[in-house]
Amino acid sequence: MATEVIMPRMSDTMEEGKILKWLKKVGDRIEVGDIIAEVETDKADMEMEALDDGFLTEIRAQEGESVPVGAVIALLGEEAEVGVAPTPPARAVSSSASTPPAEKRANAKAGPPAAKKVRKIREAAPKKPPARKKGERILASPIVRKIAAERGIELAKVQGSGPGGRIIKQDLEGAEAVPVAAELKSPPASPPVATTPTGKVEPFSRMRTTIAKRMADSMREAPHFYVTTEIDMSEAVRLRTSLKLSDRVSADVTYTHLLVKAVAVALGRHPRLNASFTGDGRELKDEVNIGIAVALDDGLLVPVLHDCQALSLLDIAAQANALVERARTGKPTTQDLSGGTFTISNLGMYPVEHFTAVINPPQAAILATSAIKERPAVRDGQVVISRTMMVTLSCDHRVLDGATGAQFLQELKNLLENPVGLMV
Repeated sequence: MATEVIMPRMSDTMEEGKILKWLKKVGDRIEVGDIIAEVETDKADMEMEALDDGFLTEIRAQEGESVPVGAVIALLGEEAEVGVAPTPPARAVSSSASTPPAEKRANAKAGPPAAKKVRKIREAAPKKPPARKKGERILASPIVRKIAAERGIELAKVQGSGPGGRIIKQDLEGAEAVPVAAELKSPPASPPVATTPTGKVEPFSRMRTTIAKRMADSMREAPHFYVTTEIDMSEAVRLRTSLKLSDRVSADVTYTHLLVKAVAVALGRHPRLNASFTGDGRELKDEVNIGIAVALDDGLLVPVLHDCQALSLLDIAAQANALVERARTGKPTTQDLSGGTFTISNLGMYPVEHFTAVINPPQAAILATSAIKERPAVRDGQVVISRTMMVTLSCDHRVLDGATGAQFLQELKNLLENPVGLMV
């Protein structure tokens, strides 16, 4: 019996995926964990792993084709079934709607071709990739861009053989490397723009389109309210400095890591913020899975650090560093982009004094943190200079009330102003 390969949900918001490239061909032996395809999701280009063993007997979704989550994109079977389309079981997600009746009848009369014959036909008539026009946007996944940068390859001089001229890994083989200095002199390719009477229109990427839709939905559906407080980070600054100077601490502990740890502890004590709106109530989550907003060239990703309630500060630092690196280099896993219960958006690396963030649905809250700055403060009747940080909690009023949000921020303030407890 054939085993269906379906389009998986690779992130919480994914509704469909585009097959960028099949890394296996009909007739190949597939084992669990093999990377079988590159898929473009609403957030990133990701590698798809096989969940079953078998021989790839049929590919139903072609390169460049977008299919919904749950649709059958390929079939696995026995070696003897290669080249013979197996009959899918009754639970299969049908893809027959995309095949015209006339084509079905023609296929039925002709009979299924052998896999070797199909490969010979394809090899005999290779498709020549279209020439890139001057100023045209270079299509390549983050993985391909990273490889090209490491090898010193200028992508503008590489002809892509993927769908729509997309540059794939194989196109980089044999490509001429250029000196770094020469590459820097070449102006970056600009995305295609359309001219209007008032200016230029830059088309949205799939990621930007998803962000636009989800943030608009969040502001429209979730009644936001905001709670702000100022936190004295003087002790946190001293703790981080001590950790950086210690030769017994291998992980680079940042203020983001201190925030994640403090938020995890505070959420454990105020579980109503670690929740989501369900229509007729709030769903309290068993795990504290904190999303960390990561800025990219044309949007952002929110990779998720799972089970934060069970991690030490040093564990959080090590795992978060690897998590963010995968997001920035275009190599997030399915787990990285799924299961978040609370989000932190930190702009402390910029001269930002205060900002508010939009809730990442279906979560009930998001924390916006700004730069640590020297500000005057009153201590024991004396004006002193303290290093403080403004934080703002955005809450879904359907799930939370002002007092609940204020109590959470009070807990967070106590934890960060006395950060030694975060080391326990």
